[in-house]
Amino acid sequence: MRRLLLTFILILLICAPLISCAKKELAELRYVEYVKITPETPENKKEFFGYIKAGGDMELSFETAGTIKKINFTDGDMVRKGQVIAEIDNKIFELEESENRSALADAYVQYENAKSYYERIDKLHRVGGISDNDWDKAKTEMQSREHRIQISKEQLEASRKRASYGKLYAPDNGIILKKLKEENQYTDPGQTVVIFQDNRKSEAKIFVSERYINSLYKGKTVEIKTDDNFSVHTAKIKSITKTSIEEGAYRVTLIFDKKYPELKDGMAIRALVEFNPEKDGSEKIIKLPPHAVLEDENSSYVWLLADIKEDTAKVRRKDIKAVDIVDDSVIIEGLRRNDLVVVRGVNEIMNGQRVKIKTPETKNPANTDE
Repeated sequence: MRRLLLTFILILLICAPLISCAKKELAELRYVEYVKITPETPENKKEFFGYIKAGGDMELSFETAGTIKKINFTDGDMVRKGQVIAEIDNKIFELEESENRSALADAYVQYENAKSYYERIDKLHRVGGISDNDWDKAKTEMQSREHRIQISKEQLEASRKRASYGKLYAPDNGIILKKLKEENQYTDPGQTVVIFQDNRKSEAKIFVSERYINSLYKGKTVEIKTDDNFSVHTAKIKSITKTSIEEGAYRVTLIFDKKYPELKDGMAIRALVEFNPEKDGSEKIIKLPPHAVLEDENSSYVWLLADIKEDTAKVRRKDIKAVDIVDDSVIIEGLRRNDLVVVRGVNEIMNGQRVKIKTPETKNPANTDE
């Protein structure tokens, strides 16, 4: 009996430190809070950002210096797009264009002659009547003449552009509001000749991600708000085009129903677009607070809980894709319903670490604050 008692005491002495260490280790585990993922139906309105491209007054000027030889319109005159408003003395560039046009015509003649000669030489070469050296020379000459045509084309195009600087064209249908120069006056490049007002209605440009673009269509009505003006204007989608600004982004052009003087060119705007998730076939989305999403040089990721035992669990890394930002939430791809995601304490843990767990009071994961 005495031996049994001694054995029991010895076991207690051995196990006591282990139990104490286990309790201490449990006490030192970090606390984290988590949420259970529940996909939700997306909101039926989405805000996109863009800018105004306004129709309005323009200061028209020449791109080169010269003496104005003719102004075809006066204050208040209506003009059509492409009409010549004014001209300057541009004889040097006009002469250059004429010379380059003649040079191009001559280059074509020279090429045709060289081509005909090569074709004759090529036939003789095939039957052994011409040496390889003579054949090479004929071919080289033909290729040289062909290259000369390309050079002449480029020179002609450049001279045409310079010659066009001598004419001031109406950029759109509109009105000549005021002439600031008269005939026989000298003008420098960029110096205003006339003030022109176009008849275009203001447009808005917004940028839409690939996620939403399939729900937009030509003619859809959109609400427009400006940052410095709280009034709301309505516009309709005019066109949708892919943009190179960002991969997967589209430029959407909106046209207003009339001219609004308060909408200035370049003004920042917010476009509120209404969606019907059920009609548009939108899938449910997963939202998380931004502080729950971490990033490294490889990808975005979150911490998931696994191996749950009472009030402890292990954390493991899960790579995800952040596809959009809505209000104060990040829309996530790569998670599943009922996944347990750490939303507080994310910066104090590492992969495989065991932690204490606590369910946050809030039921909406997107509203938990770090």
